[in-house]
Amino acid sequence: MRLSYGTPPADAACAAGRRPQRPFQDAMSSMSRFFSHPLRWRTWAPRPRAKLQALPGMVLLCIALAVRAEAGASGAAFLPGADLIYTTTGTTQLGGFPITLHARTTTHWRFAGDQYEASLHTDTVGFDQISRGGLRSGGGLAPSRYTEKRPFHDPESVNIDWPGAQIRYGTAAPMPAPAPGAQDRLSLQFELGALYREHPERFGAGAVFAVQLIGPHAIDDWKYVSAGEENVETGRGTLRAVHLSARRPVRDTEETMDLWLAADLHQVPVRIRMVDRNHALIDSVLQSVQFP
Repeated sequence: MRLSYGTPPADAACAAGRRPQRPFQDAMSSMSRFFSHPLRWRTWAPRPRAKLQALPGMVLLCIALAVRAEAGASGAAFLPGADLIYTTTGTTQLGGFPITLHARTTTHWRFAGDQYEASLHTDTVGFDQISRGGLRSGGGLAPSRYTEKRPFHDPESVNIDWPGAQIRYGTAAPMPAPAPGAQDRLSLQFELGALYREHPERFGAGAVFAVQLIGPHAIDDWKYVSAGEENVETGRGTLRAVHLSARRPVRDTEETMDLWLAADLHQVPVRIRMVDRNHALIDSVLQSVQFP
């Protein structure tokens, strides 16, 4: 991330040349696609990054090494640990019919010295994420390995060699790494939380965060806009939180991701809401948190 200012029987179906219907597997697979939102599953290829254009009346923020250094960001900005539990609701369409699933999502965060590890598990669908890494020399997270497991799939990992400026997807050949400051799908929320903890004045309504997100197959550019503070109903009661909203055009539709960071609860994410290009939605709301 960078900050700058500015359904027939199977045999019959196969004989007819159609894929057999598998309602449960199809439902789980469909749900897993948006549990792994916001990045889509495709082969990644390098592409030029569009220049960030100035937005009238807005402050543009990009998390970059130099900016973080000027801001005095350091390991002290990151919580030593947090265990968060969310209630998760997902809705999608299968054969034209709406499906709703309810799950429990558990996220663990640990930080010691200059190393961190974060993990996320969503039951019911069995979705997992693990992020490991350290700190950049000027502050901010530098993910070195990100692993993601979707239902009915093997785990997939990406390794980032920052000194060597290379990124490797699984066993594929190395490719050029993204710019320093890029985050993976899990580390992003903790990077933003630390920045908010140190510099809350930069999260006023209208602030924009340009982000490169690393997934197991792709890197995509996102732009989060702050809507300022809002009240969020959680398992811990009503909490004040800054609302960051991202909209990313995809052909003739868009994907969205909204993140609410608590103002008075160590800046942890109290709500995460995502909608993919097929309008499948996932919404996780904090129920409890412990700080070991």
